[in-house]
Amino acid sequence: MDIKRPVSKTASLRDVAAKAGIGIATASSVLNGSRSNTRVSEATRKRIVDAARELRYHPNAVARALAGHPTKTLGVLFGLPRVTIAESNPFAFAVIEGILAGAAKEGYNVTLFTEPWVDAAQSLGKMRDGRVDGVIVIAASSQSDILPTLSEFGVPAVALAAAASDSPVPAVDVDNHAGSRMAVNHLLELGHRRIAHLQGDDTLSSAVRSRDGFLQALRDAGIEAAEGYVPAGTYEEKSGYERAIFLLERPDPPTAIVAANDVLAIAAIQAAHDRNVRVPEDLSVVGFDDIPMAAFIDPPLTTVHQDLLGMGTKAVRVLMQVLRGEATPGEPFLFMPVLVVRKSTAAPAVQSL
Repeated sequence: MDIKRPVSKTASLRDVAAKAGIGIATASSVLNGSRSNTRVSEATRKRIVDAARELRYHPNAVARALAGHPTKTLGVLFGLPRVTIAESNPFAFAVIEGILAGAAKEGYNVTLFTEPWVDAAQSLGKMRDGRVDGVIVIAASSQSDILPTLSEFGVPAVALAAAASDSPVPAVDVDNHAGSRMAVNHLLELGHRRIAHLQGDDTLSSAVRSRDGFLQALRDAGIEAAEGYVPAGTYEEKSGYERAIFLLERPDPPTAIVAANDVLAIAAIQAAHDRNVRVPEDLSVVGFDDIPMAAFIDPPLTTVHQDLLGMGTKAVRVLMQVLRGEATPGEPFLFMPVLVVRKSTAAPAVQSL
């Protein structure tokens, strides 16, 4: 006897609206970013998103194509509100330049989303309103629901500088763990043993991997970082300066500092100058990124180079694969960093144990 198997029905916008108990226009306004004058309360917005999530609603790709898609435009969104081009962030400038070059080669334009992601209920619509075909998310926080939400709602996306092994979307990053080990090993070879670390935001996988690489390199050398030698903070210059002052004013100040980015390293050098600590005679400093100004500060900064332009163009290529259905989440694509030795590092004036 033939048994008829139930046919799985793809949820429609009408189904979502019915489950949420609202009209289709309101559901569309929230989920697809419709440009309407519909006012939606936060409670209603959350109810719509929850209904769409439960029903696993995805917009009809064919209907969207007939409506004028693809747009041949890619979106770029920073996962941390502080990481913006408006702050003249050298990391952001370089990555964006790479994305622009990669997009141009593929025949795409780029839209930069300047409004920070809040959560699925408030921010999902602008990612699905038809203005972009896919999104590159830069430096997504582990505390944010942005990547899981984009994946869950079928928005083509790539994570850049947020390469967690369990990322719900394909990811591109530098090997922060290896780069941090390179920096520490360079200092160990010079004879340093009291080495501190200025880490970045610990909600970012890049900062966590960098810190873990720092600690692993010390352990491999039979050294444990002194208590207080890895003070928490952010990637911002002010945070780096304040923590460097704290380290330099300790009874047992470090003879070397490894910073999670060049901005923090330059802040540490400034703090040393302000405390009459000579770099590199009294304090060696290593950065991470190799931003253009790193070679021109006094003294020129020893740093770990990462190919920011290449990472940006690679993120575009991976997003093209996502749009063609050829890329899925998995182990991130990691660029291998390179240590660039300049004049901010030297053997310690007094050897320490």
